[in-house]
Amino acid sequence: MLLQILFYTHHLTTLLFGVFLSAFFLGVNRDRKNIGILLLSALASGLLYLICIFLIGTEFSDEIYPFVVHLPLLLILVFYYKFRWLQSLTSILTAYLCCQYSNWAGIFVLTLTHEEWCYYLCRILVTLIVFFLLCRYLCPTTALLFEKSDRELIIICSMPFVYYLFDYATTKFSTLLYSGSKVVSEFMGFALCLAYLLFLLIYFREYELKSRTEQYNELINMQLRSLRSEIEQAKKSEHNMSILRHDMRHHLMILQTYVQNQETDKALDYIQQIHQTYENTIISTFSQNELLNSILSIYSSRLQELGIAFHAQVAAPKDLPCSEMIFCAILSNILENAMNAVKDLSQENRRIELHIFEKMNHLMLLEKNPAPVPPVFSDGIPVTRRSGHGLGVKSIIYYVESQQGQYQFFMEGTDFAVRIIL
Repeated sequence: MLLQILFYTHHLTTLLFGVFLSAFFLGVNRDRKNIGILLLSALASGLLYLICIFLIGTEFSDEIYPFVVHLPLLLILVFYYKFRWLQSLTSILTAYLCCQYSNWAGIFVLTLTHEEWCYYLCRILVTLIVFFLLCRYLCPTTALLFEKSDRELIIICSMPFVYYLFDYATTKFSTLLYSGSKVVSEFMGFALCLAYLLFLLIYFREYELKSRTEQYNELINMQLRSLRSEIEQAKKSEHNMSILRHDMRHHLMILQTYVQNQETDKALDYIQQIHQTYENTIISTFSQNELLNSILSIYSSRLQELGIAFHAQVAAPKDLPCSEMIFCAILSNILENAMNAVKDLSQENRRIELHIFEKMNHLMLLEKNPAPVPPVFSDGIPVTRRSGHGLGVKSIIYYVESQQGQYQFFMEGTDFAVRIIL
């Protein structure tokens, strides 16, 4: 009786381990709704697997396990959560690879004790421990890593895919792997799994360092370009002001002539022209914070060149209440995404609204831009199936979470909006 309970508990924990970990590797939110959906899908697959066992036996059921469990899970990740096919497949194969920890540990204990109940108990405990550790330390890494282009995902997916084929070929469809010592044979998979997880961590650290360095370099370059632009504007403004001062006597004489001839309309039009000329000499400043002002100035110029109206209301202090580098990295990602979203729209829809202000020692950011075709949302996050896209949104989320901030993506009428609190 005890052995049967442990047997079914082991299969249940392994099934839940694979289903939940496959979703969490992709960054699916761990809320009640998603946990309920994943739990229902796991129970449905488990029930189907039990039916197969009673109808066709355990051996053949294990051989068709990928069609009973893995394929439905793949379809849920692709069609319900809107992840790309290769993303979803990589996540499922990685979760399957991670099952090797409990498998090797169970066989090791079985070899020592020669008791099957010890084997199943060990597998259950190791499965729970590994699930907790991976969810806490690895899932945030894979959520960003699996957003990379299909070409890079093929490299990442190659190792778990080879192991998947190897495992089924040598354990499910044959007993080649167990022709010798089980401990030695299973240790190969255990070592492979360990090497793969270490590869993920090292690769992500390198990617994170490279990404942050590139982001900071881009921000510094943008600041330098902004300073050069401001110097050029100042020189141009000084030149124009000297001309205006020189011509002021002539302007007054022309205005006097219009007034004496009672040509009021012409005088008003001429005053308006002079006013516009003076307006063109004013150098716009968005913020007292130099880096923030540089980012806004650069994007203001780029948007103006593309014919995009940019309405910015900025009330940020000189010293930001958060990391200015991270905030400006978030801002540049948001403005870049907005610019790409509206640059091909009709002229009346080429506009971007930006609000930045401080409240209760927190920095608030709200950006809006037209979106005639609303984006697809998954768990409140806009997603795309286009290879190489979506990394900007993931970067925004990563930077916000690194500062324990809050983010929200939503539609306001026909406008797409982003709200950030740091």
